[in-house]
Amino acid sequence: MIRMLEIISPTPQETERIGSLVGEMLKGGDVIALSGELGTGKTTLVRGIAQGMKFDKEEVASPSFTLINEYDGPLPLFHIDLYRLESEQELYEIGYEEYIRGNGVVVIEWADKVHQAIPQESLWIILRYLDAKRREIVMKAQGNRYEKMIEELRRRLYN
Repeated sequence: MIRMLEIISPTPQETERIGSLVGEMLKGGDVIALSGELGTGKTTLVRGIAQGMKFDKEEVASPSFTLINEYDGPLPLFHIDLYRLESEQELYEIGYEEYIRGNGVVVIEWADKVHQAIPQESLWIILRYLDAKRREIVMKAQGNRYEKMIEELRRRLYN
């Protein structure tokens, strides 16, 4: 099984397309942990994930001021942005554990701030600047489900 996949995204549109492919494969209970510097495309990737889950990507915005945006649908999407998180205690005050243990998909921006609070079985996606437009997207599977997801994503991208 493939545990890691490295992708070069030449444009924000491609980052969104990669997110959409991920979104098409998600199911209830999945956790996607995102990390990367400010402006690397985390929210762009989440827009793609939402589109792949059949949400209107234009509704997706960074929830930096509210910490969580909820998108209701047959498979709910919970978009958590921890950029402004002051402490791990604040994480639990917003009901984080209920989201993680729920039946929706949870996508967490700035997940590296609370690495120990991310479930052992999750898909980590790290975004890095290469230049003004290009990004390196590194996906790391933690668990069999996510290894299969990475394998399928690799097949869809390169075959």
